[in-house]
This record gives sequence, structure tokens and C-alpha cells, in this order.
Amino acid sequence: MEKIVMKVKQFIIDNKYFLICFSIPLIIFLLFLLAYYPGIISYDGNNQWQQVQSGLITNSHPFFSTYFMLLLSKIHNNPTVVFIYQIILFSIIWGYFCNLINQKSKNKFIIIIFTIFMCLTPIMALYSISLWKDIIYSYYLLAIVVIIYKGIQNNFKYKLSDFILFGILLALICNYRHNGILVAIMYMCLILIIALFNKKRINKNIVKKITMIFISFISVMLIIAIPKKYYLNNYSKYRVKVETKSERENSISIKTKYILWMMGAHLKEGNVTNSNDIDFLNKIINIKKWKKIYNPYIINPISNYEHINGKIVNDNPKKLYKMFLKYTKKYPMTIVKHYINCDALEIDPFSQRRTYLYIFDFSDIENLNFNKVIKSKLPYFQNVYTRIVYFSLMTGVKYLYQPALILYLNIIMLIILSKKVFGKKIYLLGTPMILNTISLLPINLAQDLRYVYINFLNFFIILLVFIINYKKIFKKSVRKNI
Repeated sequence: MEKIVMKVKQFIIDNKYFLICFSIPLIIFLLFLLAYYPGIISYDGNNQWQQVQSGLITNSHPFFSTYFMLLLSKIHNNPTVVFIYQIILFSIIWGYFCNLINQKSKNKFIIIIFTIFMCLTPIMALYSISLWKDIIYSYYLLAIVVIIYKGIQNNFKYKLSDFILFGILLALICNYRHNGILVAIMYMCLILIIALFNKKRINKNIVKKITMIFISFISVMLIIAIPKKYYLNNYSKYRVKVETKSERENSISIKTKYILWMMGAHLKEGNVTNSNDIDFLNKIINIKKWKKIYNPYIINPISNYEHINGKIVNDNPKKLYKMFLKYTKKYPMTIVKHYINCDALEIDPFSQRRTYLYIFDFSDIENLNFNKVIKSKLPYFQNVYTRIVYFSLMTGVKYLYQPALILYLNIIMLIILSKKVFGKKIYLLGTPMILNTISLLPINLAQDLRYVYINFLNFFIILLVFIINYKKIFKKSVRKNI
């Protein structure tokens, strides 16, 4: 027993700074969880939790993101258990990063103050207790940021375990968002390009380590595939039993809904003039209604429209696709404008004016009222903080919730850090947010901040690195007298 106590004491001594920086977000976020108990549960999160309760897990939200909730529910059958996992996950990642940065900078006080401030910002505090798969997805991307920073700091002298962890994280990213597969593929390509064009000769050790990324990635994917096949087969059998003939005929794939959404752009612009085409489209959705509900910033009004004639669509998919391509070739700028709008959150630093960006659950769309869903354990704290959030959304502070603006600020800081401190290798620190943004550009369905939450997580990492190196950045160069 004494030996165990001594080992624990030694662990605490050896990892004191990690434990401090781990404990700060842990405590602060747990306080927010109590204030907004049982946590902020959105439509998507509630849908996943209902799948957990029924045991009928689908792939509408990536399978593993829901299945992992099921595993957590075995510990405690309440959504709060997911929030606790999120909080612990972030705290470990952040604590590890702070420990890394402190090894070189020795600015303990600055790092601690920065951590407290960061945890109190609405974007960090409220997202840590929001039931969205996108939060955990973003935390896994954040872990990649930290691994990259570790490499930058140690001249990329990685251990074998770092490569294995990298592969595992890429596999988890694949299984938490549908665009995650694109991020993983781009990372794999980037790793191979860096290895092939490395000035140093490729040796067996490097090949072995890179191979471990792929082996760990494939291993995790295969492990996840086992329960995935079982549960999706069960859901398919269930659908056959309960789904009516009419429901099967009217069920439209997301790919086709995407085409219908973009077709709405052509209708809105008045591009469709052929009477036969008009008649066909009018059978799918009343064209007057179609023009009215088309919204370039979000797919939901069309994808969730209850009067779509799915049978007509499913009986004539080629006709619909050919028609869409015909008008897109004739009026390409209509679709270009559509994409500029639907990707506004990624590229427009002032998209808030369109009010499609939100930072917490809409329990009451008009008033953003928490009271309908929250049973606060700390009501005074909850009321005060909610007022702060509302105030921030009604003032110029709201622009700090813009993912595109934060992306550009990140890039500016990386350029300065590259010129003044680290060299070009620091640009790798921005790859998680940049690759995530690229992966969303062709498939973004809504103006939703959580899709690009990594921009904010990346921002706090880069900002802290920037602050710690401020002396080097702002140091005036001294001219030598000749």
C-alpha cells in the first residue's frame, strides 16, 4: 500500500503542471454542466440519444458516434455521461499541450491565466456541454494539432506511440463526421508527400513508423466495422418490418435531396423555361412553393419538406440528374453563387448578419430560451452567464463567433510565427482546420458553427503559442554599424 501511495505522489510531482492545466477546464466545464444541467441537447443530439435508447442505430449520424454513446450509456444511462467524457477528453488534450509548451517557455502564470480565460468564453464553455458529435470530432482534430506541435517543438522526433496515436485519431475522425473521411485521406496524402520529398534520405525506421499510422488506422476501422455491420443489419430488418410501402417509395437519399436543393437555385433564378421540365419538377414539389422555401444557406427547408413526391424522384433519378446538369452547364454562375452562399460560414468573415450561426440549442427559436430544457443546479450562475451570452450576440463581440474570421486570424498569426520564430514548419499547426474546411466546401448543408469548431480550438492553441513567443515576435532588430 505504501509503495502505491509513493508512486501516486511521485506521479503527481512529475506531472504537476499537466494536472493543474488538466484540472482547470475540468472544474470550470463541470460547473457549467451543473449550471445548464443536464446539458445542452440539440435536435441532432437528441436523435442520437433516442437511437441509443431504442438500440436501433443508423448511419444517418456516423454509426460510431452514436455507438460510442451507447457504450457510455452502459456506465450511466443519461446524456450527461457524454458531456463528462467530452470534458475529460478536452482537459487531457489541453493539459498535455500546456505541459508541452511549458517545457520550453516556462511561463506558467501566463498559461494558467490564459486557460481560465479560454474556458470562460461562451464558445468553449457551452460547446463542452452540448450533445453534438461534432464536438468530440473537433476534440480529436485538436489532439492532432497537439501532436503536430509536439513535433515542431522536438524537431519531429516522434516515438512509435505517437504514430500509432495519429492513425487511431484519423480513424476516429473518419467515424465521427461524414466529411472526416476526406480529412483522413488528405492527411494520409500529406504524410506521404512530406516523406517522399524529405531532403533527408528515407530510411527503414521512417518507413516503419509511417506504416504504423496506416496499420493503426486500418485496425481501428476494422474493429468498428464489426458492431457497425451487426447494428445496421438489425436496423435494416426493423425497417422492412415497420416501414410502409408508401414510406419506402417516398424515401429520398441525401444525394438526391442535395440535387433538389441546388435545383431550387435554378428555379429561383428563372433558369428553367422548358414546359416539359417545369411540369416534371412541379410534380416533385409545387414550383411556387419550391422557389419560396429554397434557401441557399441551409438545405433543411427542402430536405425536410413533407410534400416532396419521393416516388416521382425515385422513379426518374436519371432524368432529374440530367436536367440539373443541363441547366448547370447553361447557367454555371447560378451554382457558383449557390456554393458561395452555402459555404459562407467557411469563407465569409461576417456571415453572422445572416443569423444562421448559433452557439447553443434552439429550444425556442425566437427567444433562445434555455428554461424549457434546463434544470439548473446553479440557477444564479446560469442566469448571469446566459445574459452575458445574449449580450455578446447583440454587440460587436458577435463577430468573434465567425469561423471564417477566426480562420483568417489563425493564418495571420501563423505567418507572423513563421517569419519571426519557427519557420515554415509552423504552418503544419493549421492543417486540421484547413483540411476540415476544404472537406466541407463541396458538401456543406447548413450554416452551422459546430462543423468548423476546430477553427476556434486551433485559434486558442495558436494564440497561446503567439503570446508565449511575444518577445521574439516584437523584438526590434538591431542594425550593425559597418
